[in-house]
Amino acid sequence: MGLRFVISLIISSISIAAAQTDQAQAPRISAPYSDEIRKLSAQGLRVKEAIEINIDGPAGNLAVVFERTKPRAPNESYEFRIFERGNSSVTTIFRRADFFFSFPPNEVTRLNASDFNGDGFKEIVVQSSSGGNCWSCNPTEIYRVKNHTAELIGAAPIERIVDLDGDGKAELLVTDARWEVYSDLSHAAAPSSVMIYAWRNGKYVYASRDFSSYCESEIDRLKGEIAQARAQITNQEFSDDGFVGRSLSLAITRAHQGFVERAIGELQNLLNSNVISKEQQKRRAAILEDFKSGASAKKLRQMKYGDPLPF
Repeated sequence: MGLRFVISLIISSISIAAAQTDQAQAPRISAPYSDEIRKLSAQGLRVKEAIEINIDGPAGNLAVVFERTKPRAPNESYEFRIFERGNSSVTTIFRRADFFFSFPPNEVTRLNASDFNGDGFKEIVVQSSSGGNCWSCNPTEIYRVKNHTAELIGAAPIERIVDLDGDGKAELLVTDARWEVYSDLSHAAAPSSVMIYAWRNGKYVYASRDFSSYCESEIDRLKGEIAQARAQITNQEFSDDGFVGRSLSLAITRAHQGFVERAIGELQNLLNSNVISKEQQKRRAAILEDFKSGASAKKLRQMKYGDPLPF
């Protein structure tokens, strides 16, 4: 058996195996959606993820993430569409292109559709990306379909979607991205805190103060991280990034509970402890002053209770 034949046989076997893998992993799409998908495939749209579900009452719907084989621009590399099935036809009722669409957080194998807000209709969750390496550049989006129209009801850097109080309506745990860039802290040490949004009167509104026990659990977790970061402090000028960042995270979380003055007091105690160098002392004093009366003080107080989720 010649070497060329053996190589050809190996390549052929690999190609067949790859095709079988792609076929096994490809989402199953039933007719009449499959006819429409074939047409779009001929136009360079390849199905990455899909979910079929009845969202808008008796009308059937299909949500699909496509990857464009030859995008005209980077922000058209992926496309998200929602289809509706009629008596004899399929209609696209929503479409949007972006740098990337993927699975939502904590749903690593599929698109997700569930009745998050208890309104009797299932919502579709997808994660998008505008191409940047930042929290708000990669929002989780929640869509609902009602009266044959797709509507975006939430778009934010959502960490988790979970029913915290057991009322059948999921809360959104949203990263407070206003603090992602702070002073000269590294991005890894940036202050982070979770805001809680609850479904009230047809929209998601800021409701952290109604979930004090969750905030307390977050604060306990942060205290553990602060203790670890404290042990790593040296007399180098910026060696305490982790300690300062976690301390700020705790203060912001406390402020979301509604206890702004307590947050400032706890932050002051933390930043005034374990000071090893004059550089650290000067830096921490400037940060504390900012949180007491500067731009950060305004941020701590500007979140209005009941504000709807910003778009």
